[in-house]
Amino acid sequence: MILKLKIRQNKKKDRNAIYAWVQRHEDFRGDIEQIFQFFQDQLTYKKIWRFHKYYKITSENQAIMMSFFSTIQDLIPEIYFNSEESIDIEEYAKN
Repeated sequence: MILKLKIRQNKKKDRNAIYAWVQRHEDFRGDIEQIFQFFQDQLTYKKIWRFHKYYKITSENQAIMMSFFSTIQDLIPEIYFNSEESIDIEEYAKN
């Protein structure tokens, strides 16, 4: 799963805007939909197709964006972040 957090200057409102790009991944689909339901009135998102399929998420409230992004990070198991131990993905998938 690929996560991107982009901050762009919004000249119309004279402040920065935060965008989150979250790769659409089948393993996390149900969890992400639940998060969208939780933040439903505060987030706007659309599906984008690039090299990977993404959700592009934004909100007027920057604190909501940071909360959303940290919630998404909590979904990803520690095994993906632990780079000290090498994992054979094929062996992991068989178990």
